[in-house]
Amino acid sequence: MRILIIILIFLAFKIEGKTIFDFENNTCGWESVISEQKLKISSNYSRSGENSLCLELKSAKEAWIKVSDNFDFSDAEKITFYIYLPEDIEGIVNFKCYMKDGEYNWFETKIFSLRRGEERKIILNLCESDYEWKPVSNLKNLDGYTKKEIKEFGIKFFFPIPFTGKIYIDDFETVKEENKKIYLSNFRVNSEEIEKYGKFEITFNLPVTFQNPFDPEIVKIEGVFKSPSGKVINIPGFIYHDYIRYLDKDGENLYPYGSHEWKIRFTPQEEGEYTYSVVIEWEGKTYKFDCGKFRVLKGKKKGFVRWDKKDKNYLSFSNGEFFYPIGHTLRSPDDVRKPYPYEFTPPQNEGTFGYDRYFKKMAENGENYTRIWMAAWWVGIEWNSSYAPHYKGLGRYSLLNSWRLDYLVDIAEKYGIYIDLTLINHGQFSIRPDAEWWDNPYNVVNGGFLNSPDEFFVNEKAINYFKKRLRYIVGRWGYSTNIVFWELWNEIDLTGYYNTRKVISWHKKIYPYLKSIDPYKHLITTHYCRFHSDPLVWKIPEVEAIVGNSYGVKVVDVIKNFYLYRKPFEKPIMINEFGVGRNKELLENNLHAGIWASSMLPMFGVALFWWWPFIDHYDLYYHYNSLSKFWKGIDRRGKNFQISKCFIQHKNKYPTIGNIGMQNRKEGYFWIYDKRIYESRILRKPKKITGLEITVKYFIPGKYRIEFWDTYNGKIILSEEKEFKGFENLIKIPEFEKDIALKIKRIK
Repeated sequence: MRILIIILIFLAFKIEGKTIFDFENNTCGWESVISEQKLKISSNYSRSGENSLCLELKSAKEAWIKVSDNFDFSDAEKITFYIYLPEDIEGIVNFKCYMKDGEYNWFETKIFSLRRGEERKIILNLCESDYEWKPVSNLKNLDGYTKKEIKEFGIKFFFPIPFTGKIYIDDFETVKEENKKIYLSNFRVNSEEIEKYGKFEITFNLPVTFQNPFDPEIVKIEGVFKSPSGKVINIPGFIYHDYIRYLDKDGENLYPYGSHEWKIRFTPQEEGEYTYSVVIEWEGKTYKFDCGKFRVLKGKKKGFVRWDKKDKNYLSFSNGEFFYPIGHTLRSPDDVRKPYPYEFTPPQNEGTFGYDRYFKKMAENGENYTRIWMAAWWVGIEWNSSYAPHYKGLGRYSLLNSWRLDYLVDIAEKYGIYIDLTLINHGQFSIRPDAEWWDNPYNVVNGGFLNSPDEFFVNEKAINYFKKRLRYIVGRWGYSTNIVFWELWNEIDLTGYYNTRKVISWHKKIYPYLKSIDPYKHLITTHYCRFHSDPLVWKIPEVEAIVGNSYGVKVVDVIKNFYLYRKPFEKPIMINEFGVGRNKELLENNLHAGIWASSMLPMFGVALFWWWPFIDHYDLYYHYNSLSKFWKGIDRRGKNFQISKCFIQHKNKYPTIGNIGMQNRKEGYFWIYDKRIYESRILRKPKKITGLEITVKYFIPGKYRIEFWDTYNGKIILSEEKEFKGFENLIKIPEFEKDIALKIKRIK
């Protein structure tokens, strides 16, 4: 009967938040950390009931006891317990209490003292405003959400002289906080005047700790903005925690800083005066707080990137300016895989510090675009808690990785880098290659509910979880004009048990949902690995663009074929991965050829080279510098460029000269290259190419300016004017090595 009562009391704690430990039947999970000490229950002392917890020591200089569990102290105002030191004990006992949160951040109290014969009630205040608990090796406050996930509670004892004897502890209780009303506290905004397309940010606290602050079915918080023209825009709010970063020998480290807060981020797209409010839906009630006004001023920002209104094959900003992506992949800070055995060791664990260098170097060399994955090992937000302590499982998002992505978006804006943000990498739902399915929180073996990865595409519960994640993503990063694409998948065709029907069904649900919750209408795409995968998905209206991989030694041919195979679908096309080479020189040649060849096709951006540690180590950004100079000021919209091929004529017989280009009848761009250099598995020495002539076709008669460009130095070698008179026109090419680029444009 006693055992049953004890169980009921313990359960009552879980529900009512009162008795925690009474030690009537056992130690309730408390254990000794130091092996020389003994911990047991005893009837020699009890504050309530018949037994207490007894710590027995012999000549001890210190002692340490703890209990590990998943404690929720979010609604507790105090923890109290009794501690007793018998009269026959010599000396003084000093002790402090501590807690570890869900990410093992340590918090401790002041030092208490206990004298012989003294029974003392210890009151541990848990109110955030009292700051009684001191963070150790972190800068975090013990707020409601921190208290909600306590993994360990303990007591550490210190003795001025070696201690022999017994210490008794009993009757742990919590004092529950009274129900609190909803109100906004510590409310602030980043500015009362915002530049058009700038970020307006609201920050505030709430007195309530919600069971799951990420779940809009539990609490739904939105900012409601009314524009000068009367348009109403709803923006999801999100829970936030700040971090401080530093770089140590082991790489980037992040310290949590301060308390959890709520934020709402909004980008105004009109000039004039906005009014706004915060609306909270919780436990069947709606709370609305009118927050005032702010003014939007005319500025220099270009706005969001969209498919151009007049030419859907290309991109432009809200202000109408043309945007042509030039860049390379920056999937994560580092990459352990290598196309060949590098002569160097790539930096590891640099975290956001790596992007400080990457983005700066890119901007200095004319790059404006990159691709970043929300992978478990980088800025993913939803994953298995056993993988890393900052992950919380399904429906709860990593605030640490969210902070990292905040930082990347901020410095992307600083350096003018635009982002293709990949939301799911294939490995998360792959059994091979790159299998991460076994760590996936959706997997039934990890406490999820999916038996195989392909169920993710059709299981309504899984779809609902992902929709909630999308809502958080839109609320936190949707404001950014530097995010171009929500790329739903990387290499979706490599997921386990891939099924076209299921994938189509999933996209038909997710695309319109994401569009409906994203007031800024970011572009959406899905990425494929294999050359032929999957035309049935490409053709559905929801898929706005066709992007994928194009790896190959004969890089010009594979890039050209990639484009030609997808052109019949009449959608924008871009290559998001390429790059092969068995040594430094060959890989660099592949990089150079890939970006120049892809730029000579009517795709909406330059192909993205994969091996970013290689680019960074050898400082190969200059390849992009030359390319960006060549294309600077050239607007492709409305020109109906088609693939063109000039015909090579040569006196010295160079059968290895190739070319690729695009043109209309008044304008053309061509890249002429030595196949020996750019399409070989063997490193070959460059030769000087002289006496080369090309024939171009289809230009209408008139006067043309022809520019010949050095593709490595980004400079014009020769500029001339020539009269085109007929259907075919002959152009003499100046001497070059490896390759040369041409611009042809009618001037009269």
